[in-house]
Amino acid sequence: MAVLVAGGLAGMANWAVAIPPDVLKSRLQTAPEGTYKGVMDVFTHLIRTEGPSALFRGLGPAMLRAFPANAACFLGVEASLKLMNEAW
Repeated sequence: MAVLVAGGLAGMANWAVAIPPDVLKSRLQTAPEGTYKGVMDVFTHLIRTEGPSALFRGLGPAMLRAFPANAACFLGVEASLKLMNEAW
């Protein structure tokens, strides 16, 4: 049980840090060509027009997805490690 919670919380912590750069990347990728000069241009435009909270747009769904996905991943790694250690 502790492995599931640790994995889920680790995934959530990852997305709490990773979502702002991901938002900037997505805005840059989906903008028509020539709209922005680079990531810093996207950042300044986003902060001026939508405010700092726009950097965290999509955090809720990312958190809902992160917990079960990373909990399962941690469980798989730990179970595999246990099996391999017992086999040797």
